[in-house]
Amino acid sequence: MLFAITLFLGVTSSLAAVLEPMNYYQYTQFQAPLSWEDISDKGLKQALDSCQQSFQWQRWNCPSADFVERHTKPEESSPNREDVYVAVIAMAAIVHTLTKDCANGVIAGCGCTESALNVPCAHEPKKALEQYEKHFGSGSGATGHNRRVVGALLQNSLEQECRCKQPGSVHGKCQEEECVAVLKPFEAIAQDLLQMYDDAIQLDSASSNLKIMWENIPLDSLVFMQDSPNYCEPEAHGLWKGTRGRKCTKDGSGSLEERLSCQQLCRVCGYRVRSQHIRSERRCNCKLVWGFRLQCDVCVQLEKQYSCY
Repeated sequence: MLFAITLFLGVTSSLAAVLEPMNYYQYTQFQAPLSWEDISDKGLKQALDSCQQSFQWQRWNCPSADFVERHTKPEESSPNREDVYVAVIAMAAIVHTLTKDCANGVIAGCGCTESALNVPCAHEPKKALEQYEKHFGSGSGATGHNRRVVGALLQNSLEQECRCKQPGSVHGKCQEEECVAVLKPFEAIAQDLLQMYDDAIQLDSASSNLKIMWENIPLDSLVFMQDSPNYCEPEAHGLWKGTRGRKCTKDGSGSLEERLSCQQLCRVCGYRVRSQHIRSERRCNCKLVWGFRLQCDVCVQLEKQYSCY
């Protein structure tokens, strides 16, 4: 009997010794080295989608070509308001993506500092920001200040996420919770940046103001240096098309920008509002015939649409 127990304990300890590195390997085998190309692609797609959704009913509606041009051109010493927005929403999306991928164990060499098997893993945007600055630089002037604003916003966007580590004996009760700090969803951070865009401070780019003490500007305020162009008119190289031909709406159930879109996109820009009925066909009144064949009617629908002309 004693021999059997000893044999069992020996086998168990041997299995434990074998299984532990296997578990670690199973966790790490799918991790990849940090690829700034992959992180940037994921972040910029998220940033562009958010930008176009936020500016859908505004004169500058974040065209894809213009977004890419603003993001890839050399650092502007005197950016306008939209240059600043593209820069900060792109940075926020990249750092947010890197932070989450590190915490989720997608990227090797980052994430939980104690153990690769420490799950759940807290989000550490500070470390992601350090990596971002090593790769892209910290910037200077308005760019440097706005990057610090994004960093402060991400640090202040951590919230506690808890799960039940040990359920209690009473149904629905938790005896012990485990909480970690995680970033807010990117949509919430994008809304904060949109509000900062609306409240951004314009600074004079004249030479007399080049000695501005940037540290005296609060880290909840974005800054820009020059006025925006007239987005009512098309840009010479086609980066934006102006508002002629843009659709607007008079639907009273949407956001304030949507309800005022015909006024802001058309009349303020010197255009009239054209209304027309668009005919569309769709399947309707569908039913199963003989229990297996779908039979539908064709319904014609007239939809009233508005545009600038």
